[in-house]
Amino acid sequence: MNNKSGLLYTYYLPIETTELPTPTLPKMACLLQIGKAKLFMIIKIVFVLIFTIGCQHSYAQMDTAGLRMINIMGDTLKGFKSEAASYQRIIGNVVITHENSRMTCDSAHFYFDENMVEAYSNVIITGSNGTQAQSDYIKYTGMNSTALMTGNVQIHDISNTLYSNVVTYTLNTKIGKYFDGGTLQTEETTVSSNEGTYNGTTKQAYFKNEVLITNPKYIIESKELTYNTNSKVIKFLDESRIMSEKDTVITSAGVYDSKNEEAFFTKRTTIQNKDQIIAGNTMQYNDKTGFAKASGRVVIEQEGGKQLIIADETEYNKKTGYAKAMGRVVILDTAEKSRLICGKVEFNNHSKFMLATVDPKLITLVDKDSLYMRADTIMSIRVRDINNLKRTETYTIDKKQKTKLITYNLLLADSTFIREDSIEPKLMMANHQVKIFSDSLQAVCDSLTYSQTDSSFSLFVNPVMWNQKQQGNADTIYLHTKQNKLSEVNLRNASMLIIESAQHKYDQMAGKYIDAYFTNNQINWVHIDQNAECIYYAKDEKGAYLGLNKAESAKIKVFFENKELDHLVFIENPKGSFIPIDKIGDKDKLLETFKLFTERRPQSKSVIMED
Repeated sequence: MNNKSGLLYTYYLPIETTELPTPTLPKMACLLQIGKAKLFMIIKIVFVLIFTIGCQHSYAQMDTAGLRMINIMGDTLKGFKSEAASYQRIIGNVVITHENSRMTCDSAHFYFDENMVEAYSNVIITGSNGTQAQSDYIKYTGMNSTALMTGNVQIHDISNTLYSNVVTYTLNTKIGKYFDGGTLQTEETTVSSNEGTYNGTTKQAYFKNEVLITNPKYIIESKELTYNTNSKVIKFLDESRIMSEKDTVITSAGVYDSKNEEAFFTKRTTIQNKDQIIAGNTMQYNDKTGFAKASGRVVIEQEGGKQLIIADETEYNKKTGYAKAMGRVVILDTAEKSRLICGKVEFNNHSKFMLATVDPKLITLVDKDSLYMRADTIMSIRVRDINNLKRTETYTIDKKQKTKLITYNLLLADSTFIREDSIEPKLMMANHQVKIFSDSLQAVCDSLTYSQTDSSFSLFVNPVMWNQKQQGNADTIYLHTKQNKLSEVNLRNASMLIIESAQHKYDQMAGKYIDAYFTNNQINWVHIDQNAECIYYAKDEKGAYLGLNKAESAKIKVFFENKELDHLVFIENPKGSFIPIDKIGDKDKLLETFKLFTERRPQSKSVIMED
């Protein structure tokens, strides 16, 4: 039956009914009554709203005829009208269907002018795709299929449930929103926040303000993030903290794939565990493969702040134990009071072996003096692994070809190298074009080792050392320091010690072995062993030169006073001669093995530090 308002109402009454009230259209304010109380009556009202103007395109996709139907079934119906509104009240076993959704409740008000229903008490909405929503009250608008749900709201979507006190839920898109606190419960994960949106179609959820995610493997606190219940991917949009049994991650932007245990953070991020704290502008890691990478002002703090690593980029694989830092790398060791600067550092956590390349420089500070060293490569190795160190070949595999690399076997060491005792004696090794400078000591050689245990240097292959006006050279040189000051020098094989007495005048000592002893960086006495030779200038009490002494012996001890040679002690078969100052010829002034290496001597720390 049609009317001017464009509404069509159809009534379904029991056959036994003897009275049929005549509805007054379009107000439809009527009360159905049955004279016989014992008769049971079911009323079904079908309201069909026929649009006389063009529908929005989203509606047209759902109903090409331009019709949106709300079907209501219930035990009783009453019509009400006031200046504010006109509505129908349906009571008892109410069933409301609209498009592909079904709603049940204890009672409902239908506002036909607005095509809107208010459902009260035990309200349950069931979608055709299995989604179910329930609450104490729902205000449902048929024009956009949106329900305002209040009181004990629950939206069930397969294995996910959204809990809140107030939710706006759109049935056809399966999107629920809350603004006053809510919780999303998945199989293992619970997410709560002050504001949130859940899309049942895409399984994508958005949470804001006091976000808390709890999972058996981690807890997350955040200001804002998104979470997909299918992919288990979390996207961080603001300050967030991820806490697991082993690590704590602090970030403000990035993605965490909890299913694949993989993360990529795009803003300044900090990861902290019992061993270290690492921060970088970008960071990624995969817990399954063990690979981690950080870029941009990377800072790594280890051993409770005893060691600090700064680099442009770092990589680490916790399964293989291999780590790498690149760019401008700085390693600060507060315990050793040292700083290593280079372009690349490689490290193996199993063997504790470190290799620094790309112009490495090492600075050690003691008191007011600093010792600067540079070489082509600088390594740190446990003493017990010295004999195990070997160069080896490895390959990198890309899509096009294999690339052969030469490396050290200890960088590829596996977990069999791990030892429980973390404190072990270590050696620092430097190779090729080694240079050392401090105010009191300079040295050059081709290779070097330094023991942290006794602060001693071993110089190999054409080594030369200088201390103030003294030069020492031999096949091998051992330097011993205390608080960065020379305490002992051992020259081994083809040894020569030269001390400048005055311009073009040199005291000289030669032999197979020379041991020189120092106090506060000042030479104290020297022991020459095997084929000992000595040339030194004699002076009177006023310091005037008298002549040149030449001596030979199996062993000679040379003693100094106030930085100058004072006297000698000859042991076994001494031979000596004296040449007056005016009788000294050029061939008398120098021992056969005499040679100055002034051009090799580092003159300042800038020679070490400048690229």
